[in-house]
Amino acid sequence: MANVDHIGDRATRWMRWIARGIGSFIAASWWFVGIAGALYEREPWTLESAIMAGFVITSGLGVLIAWRREGIGGAILVIYAVMFSTFAYFSAGRNKGFAMLVSGGPFLLIGILFLATWRRSRQRSVSSKQ
Repeated sequence: MANVDHIGDRATRWMRWIARGIGSFIAASWWFVGIAGALYEREPWTLESAIMAGFVITSGLGVLIAWRREGIGGAILVIYAVMFSTFAYFSAGRNKGFAMLVSGGPFLLIGILFLATWRRSRQRSVSSKQ
């Protein structure tokens, strides 16, 4: 039985590190795009750009929180993904589905991975106490 427990622990660790790696990469990519756009674009600051800046900041904070507290960070990322996809739907001129997939899709996946890792680690700690 110990061998099965070890495999489950390994799978949880893999899920955790995959969520952390993909989450950090995607959040850093959005931060890079946001900062580059703010520095090099000649457009004036609008409500849409302020909302985008808020989403970019929230994505980074959600991933940072999820590194320490997977349940809270994962929930933040799932909520953020739904909000970001909704915003993309209304602000995209064409290809609304693609805009939703690109903007909120990765964060939905990352949030679900963090929540699954949190749940598996909680179940494991409860079963080890019995």
